[in-house]
Amino acid sequence: MRKSGLSYRRMQAKIFEETGTNLSRSSISYWLTGTHHPSGSLNRFDAKPCPELSYVIGVALSDGNVNTYEYDRQIMLSVTDRDFADEFSQCLAKVLGRRTAYKVRWSEKRARWIVQGCSVLLYNFLSSNLSHLRKWIEHCDRCKSVFLRAFYDGEGSISGHNLTVYNTERDLLVYVRCLLDSFDIETLPLSVMTRAGTRLTDPKTGKTYFRKDDCFRFSIRTRSLLTFSQSIGFTIKRKQTRLSQACLEIKQRSPL
Repeated sequence: MRKSGLSYRRMQAKIFEETGTNLSRSSISYWLTGTHHPSGSLNRFDAKPCPELSYVIGVALSDGNVNTYEYDRQIMLSVTDRDFADEFSQCLAKVLGRRTAYKVRWSEKRARWIVQGCSVLLYNFLSSNLSHLRKWIEHCDRCKSVFLRAFYDGEGSISGHNLTVYNTERDLLVYVRCLLDSFDIETLPLSVMTRAGTRLTDPKTGKTYFRKDDCFRFSIRTRSLLTFSQSIGFTIKRKQTRLSQACLEIKQRSPL
């Protein structure tokens, strides 16, 4: 692009148009001078809609972290369920063009499974606002379904016949409800679970802290649990087992 005489602003616009990522002028400058490589030999990112990318987006908007460490742009997941980490590892590898999945490592200090990958292009893509990401999430029913599964893997909780999702971003939950509705999955009204400033105690450590933001939630109607299980489901086995048990109980009590 530089050989074509494009200015930094024009290059920014062209990269955004072709990849969906917003790059700073400093990043482009580093690439042109050879200080840093745009993506690295194993971290090339092509923003083509696919189920794996939808899963990565769903993780990033729920349990995942998108961080900056000096010149590294890191996408990380730290969770207690190995199957969740494995699925994210495989999807992240597919999105970044790797032949093998990313390493899933156990952290004794955190008591969690951790997956980490680095890519400037994917970092900038995932840092986009939700209205921009919708194009990839809503590409097809499969992409929508996988996005919802990833989001529920991260933020969903099931106890008995109660399947609830939590998040501090109200607009995000409103959007998730709309996606569920497109699968004919009925939900209960969105409500506030805890207000900002609420004092909370970690049951594992006993440490006390105060919630910074309001936390919202909504549940899926019991009569839609079977549809959710068939159309969305969980990657996490323990959650899927509870969901399957709930669906079985609902079927057994339903009149013939």
